Order: sequence, then structure tokens, then C-alpha cells
Amino acid sequence: MRLSLILLFSVFNILILRADDYKVLFVNSNDILIDGKKAQVGATFNDKSVITWAKNQDRQAIKAVNVKTNKMCLFVSQAMEKNSLTAYEILTANKHLSTHDAYMEGMDVSVPVKLRKLFDENYELFDTLVIETNVDLPPSCSLIATYDYDGTRVSKTLKTEKRQVVIDRQLFTVEGKKLTPRDVLLTIDLYNKENEAYTFIKGDVKLMVIPDKAEIIPAQ
Repeated sequence: MRLSLILLFSVFNILILRADDYKVLFVNSNDILIDGKKAQVGATFNDKSVITWAKNQDRQAIKAVNVKTNKMCLFVSQAMEKNSLTAYEILTANKHLSTHDAYMEGMDVSVPVKLRKLFDENYELFDTLVIETNVDLPPSCSLIATYDYDGTRVSKTLKTEKRQVVIDRQLFTVEGKKLTPRDVLLTIDLYNKENEAYTFIKGDVKLMVIPDKAEIIPAQ
């Protein structure tokens, strides 16, 4: 009996230690909260995060991808006594953890892996940044860069040509307005328009944006 309890406690500890991280791909309600904040596409959370479903709304769901395993997950509300549950409790209760990979069926599985290694570096953008990928993207796929600016989340499609990813200042032009960021963190996703699926590639990609004109620092 004592041995069984020790083994059970050990398994429980292992589950806690290997907490997974998730990236939100889709939400069907504007009133779902994750750790007290509105669930938004592109946001990340983990097994211990508390998801609070909106009251008086039926069939609420969050579609996400496990950033470690690249597998899809579906978090679905149920009529339970508790309105707020951890992500792990919801997955365990609903058994909606998918066994299907997020990348498109039939695509070379090495493509996301190669892209992931590519974006391990830090980059500097002055005018145009050309990154050699050594990857042939299927015609239906494109790379999406997402970043936060002045409290707003911006997503733009990166130019890809001849096994190259091209990043220029158009990344920071939104509705004709030129943004002036300095250091930004990009999230890179691979998007397949055929099945509207996203594959998480890399988060927190550091991009130092060098301004067109250097600032003059006043003398002390």
C-alpha cells in the first residue's frame, strides 16, 4: 500500500514537472479568460493556467497547439460545478487532446524542424533582411510573423522566394501607417491555406530594428 502511494505520488510529480505550453489558434467566444485575461489568438498558456468560461454561453472552445509536441488540442467547456478549471483539468475531463500533428498531411516533417532551427538566431533589421532557409515550402504554405506594438498584436505574411525568407520594413507598416519599433519579439508560424492550419515554428525571435536615422543623445 505504501509503495503504491509512493509510486502514485511520483507519477503525479512527473506530470506537474512536464507541464506543457500551448498557443491559442482560435477561440469561439470573446468572453473566455485565461489566467484572468481575455483569450486571444497568439496568446500562450500552460497546463497550470486557469481557464474561466463565460456564464450563460454554450459550447465554448479554445483551439490550441502544443508548442512542444506540435499537436492540436481542443479545450471545451462543460456543465461543471466549477466555472474555472486549469487547462490540465479540462483536457483530462474532456479528453480532447488530439493525436494529429498540426502541420499539413503529406508535407515533409523536416520542414518545421528546419525552420525552427533557423529562427534560433537573433537578427538585426536595417533595410532588408534575407534569411537563407534551405527549405522548399509547399505553394499552399506561408510564414506568418506576429508581434506586439503599442498594446496591439500585429500579424504579417513574410515574403518567401527561392528558399529565402525576406524581412523588410513593410513588416512594420500597418494600414499605411509606418510603425517605429526598436527591439521586437516575433512569433513565427507556418500557415497552410488548404486546411487553414497553423504550425507553431518559434516564439520570442529577437529582431533589433535599426532606425533610419540615429537619435542624437543630448550632452549631460
